[in-house]
Amino acid sequence: MKNKNLPYQITYVLEILLVLLGAIFYRQPLLSVLLLLLVLLPPISIILTKYEITKLSVRATALNKETIRDGIINIKISANYKGLIPLLNCTMNFTFQNLYYPHTQPQEFVFPAETRRTGEFTLPFSVTKAGMIEFKTTGIDITDYLHLYTFTRPLTITIEIPVIPKDIETPSYPKQRVSPSSDNGEPSEIYTAGGEKTRDIKQLREYRSGDRLKDVHWKLTAKTDELMVREYEEIKELYYLIIPILKKPDDTMQDTLQNTLETFLSVGKDLLREREPYSVAIYNSSDNTFTMDIVTEEEDLYSALYEMYKCPIDGYENALSSYKEQYPENSLGMIIIEDGRIGEKETS
Repeated sequence: MKNKNLPYQITYVLEILLVLLGAIFYRQPLLSVLLLLLVLLPPISIILTKYEITKLSVRATALNKETIRDGIINIKISANYKGLIPLLNCTMNFTFQNLYYPHTQPQEFVFPAETRRTGEFTLPFSVTKAGMIEFKTTGIDITDYLHLYTFTRPLTITIEIPVIPKDIETPSYPKQRVSPSSDNGEPSEIYTAGGEKTRDIKQLREYRSGDRLKDVHWKLTAKTDELMVREYEEIKELYYLIIPILKKPDDTMQDTLQNTLETFLSVGKDLLREREPYSVAIYNSSDNTFTMDIVTEEEDLYSALYEMYKCPIDGYENALSSYKEQYPENSLGMIIIEDGRIGEKETS
């Protein structure tokens, strides 16, 4: 039972009292019948609602897999109801927030569940900041037909939608060429977490989770009926290592987070245009570890960005110092992005 039912309950009790007084003073059979109906209706309404809500299922899906900053995110709500009597007072409780800018204030969406059909509703949300958007349902409230009692059902749905930073002009940054491209137009090296890979094949082996489809040996796969991939020889270094430094926005400092995200995406795209693969150091402050994501195509860049969105932002400002502590002898060149600006390329 919710507090919002209290006004209806008080009103209904007053109605019963008025009819009761009328029946006592006027002794009219019609008033007695009306009084009986008023007494019987609440339990009938509550029991019927309790039975019918078991026939309601609700789903939520995102119509956008991703969106751009200052764009619109559409969430589709599907209410499949197989009952015989409509449920007119259904309220879905949810939160909608950018994980970089937490806003846990609950919101409500009220909808009817119509008899033996699936109702579909679209909720549009405008987004003004880049980051990972989280839509999360916390439950669904269904009120009986007289608004006297509200049942609460669990409804756990979590949807994450990344918002892409806006495009900006690429700022200047230290550049170093990779080896020339091969005859087929692809870079003459491939890069992985272990370092640069040459075109020299080390071995052919069965496919493992995380292998790229472009490394699949399709002719051998067709002969063996097993997915086989090429494993290449490695060299020791990568040419670029991008380290973004994210800072939590608050009321006491300028919000430079968006500038850092925009600069990161812009530099990443520019390196790809220059056909220069690179790695991104993604910092997880919760356990003080780094994930090295290798970027050889634009899809890799966005995957690294979205993975960065999911890391805690608290403590992320310590990413550079933590990296130097953990890899003091690393000789890889670094492009440091902090407060939306690019630091000098360094070597340790």
